[in-house]
This record gives sequence, C-alpha cells and structure tokens, in this order.
Amino acid sequence: MPANFTSGWLGNGERAWHGLGTVTEGTLPAREAFETADALFTVEKRELFYPLIDEDHVADQRSGVYGVIRTDSEQLLGVVSKQYEIVQNDSLLRMAEFIREEVDMDCVIVLSDGAKVCFTATLRGAETDIVPGDTVKRRIVGYLGHDGKTGCGAKFTNIRVVCQNTLTAALGEAGGAHSSITHKNGANNNFDTLINSIDVARQDFVTECELMREFSRASMGVSQFNEFVDEVYNIDEGQVFRKREKLERAFTRGFGFRFAPASVWSAVNAITEVETSTRNTTAAKGRAQFARGTFGVGAQISKRAFALARDLVTA
Repeated sequence: MPANFTSGWLGNGERAWHGLGTVTEGTLPAREAFETADALFTVEKRELFYPLIDEDHVADQRSGVYGVIRTDSEQLLGVVSKQYEIVQNDSLLRMAEFIREEVDMDCVIVLSDGAKVCFTATLRGAETDIVPGDTVKRRIVGYLGHDGKTGCGAKFTNIRVVCQNTLTAALGEAGGAHSSITHKNGANNNFDTLINSIDVARQDFVTECELMREFSRASMGVSQFNEFVDEVYNIDEGQVFRKREKLERAFTRGFGFRFAPASVWSAVNAITEVETSTRNTTAAKGRAQFARGTFGVGAQISKRAFALARDLVTA
C-alpha cells in the first residue's frame, strides 16, 4: 500500500497522490468523515504468549508483553508493556467534534492497518496569500497511534497550497501549538484535558504569515542560496552534496517560484519542496517522500530551514 495507506476519506474533491481513499466534494461532519474512512474500529490489549518446548511437550509461556489488536480484523498493530493504556479512536473523533465550530474537515486517514489514525482540518478564516497567488492555510492535525510508539495529540501547521506540502512537517514544526500525551495510566483522562485545552483562537496565524511575507521581501541570489543550503544541511567546505542541483532547480523554477523569485521565501520553499512534496512524483518515490517528509529526516530539515530563514530576516 502506498505510504502504508490502509483506508481514508479525502474531502474537497482533492484526491491524494496515491489515488486511494474515498474522495467527496466539499467537507463532511467529523463522525461521517471517520465512518467513511473506516477509522472507528476498536483495539484491545492482549497478553502475548510464546511456545515453551521441552522433550515431552509444548506449552504456552507468558511473555510479559502485550499486543495491541485491531478487533475487527484481529491484526497485531504493536507490542506494548503492561502499563500501556489503550486510547480508542472515538477519542480522536471527540477532538474533531470539539473544534467543529472552528474548522472544516479535510481528511481522515488510517495507516499501517490501523497502527496510526489522523485527521486534518482547515481553520475557518485562516487562509491568506503570502504574495498574490501563493496561498497558505492553517490546519490542525489530530493523530493517534496504536503501534506502541506513537502517542496522541494535536498540532497546528501551515500548508502551502501551490505545492500541497507542509512548510515544516506537521509534527515537527518550528511554530504552532502542539499538545501530546502518551499511552500510560490515565491517558484517557489526559486526552479529555487535551481536547479541552485546544484554543484555536490563540493560534497567531497573522503573525506567522507576516514572517513569511518578510521572507518574500528579503532578496537572496543563487550564491546566497547555496550558502543557506550549506547551513541547513551542515555541508562542509569542499564537500560534494548530491542534492544541490535539485535544490537549485527548485529555487529557480520550482512550484510557485514566480510568486517571489530570488527571495528567502523561495529558498525555504525549495527545501520543503525537495524534502516533503509528493506532487509530480512516481508512486514509489511518493511513498518514500511521504514517510521522509512526515515522520523522518525531511521533517527536521524543513524545520531547520524555516528557523534559519527566520533568523536571517529578524537579525
């Protein structure tokens, strides 16, 4: 499955790069979106056993660890400790329903047979052009893991529409409120607290967009861009960097470069395009790019590029 995609709903007629999932025009209420995505399955924690073999017989031996099992398919999603507390998907739905007056649902996605579930929603009124034609939206990403590694929480992030890439990956962004909890005793009570702590109105989208406009007004030539790349990627003098040509191409003629050519904005977008965008890629490259840009090194590189750009324009 592309990018470990299992099932999902995508709104606004926007089909994902992998072509999978149920696509509808417009948005849906949160519950209907989760149901359409097959994202309201339940999970159980069950102790795992292993065969203990001696000369005469085979017996089941307690392992002391537990599996997180998706109950409708009996699939093992993760291995956890005794202290791990299950958080069901309806808790993530409650988060989406709690903010329903402030957002429009964009998508609900189930990954890796159900090991991860997430939704994205766009904040109403939080959409603006950094320069004419280059639009940025503020979104909230809610996520929940059953893999024993991923917690649950919410993150505000900015999406550049022309490229459909995160300016900095949603779970590693330089700015934006981020609340998360782990699957330990009391996790469900903490999740209720988390839901009630989300204050959409306090997200200072205007301030962040003004910073991005500063990026668009700050000039940067190709030689300065290469120096910026060296700092972002920690390239030593004289070191061969294979990605440089691709980055230069994105800087001079990448997605939306014409909106603010030869600027810090183009520099940041060139790096995030190379590191996170799945547009105009093959299916195989798109799978790798999705994982890299969302959960891996690409997310951290994008975060560093944004932070260094901020330092440049505010110095």
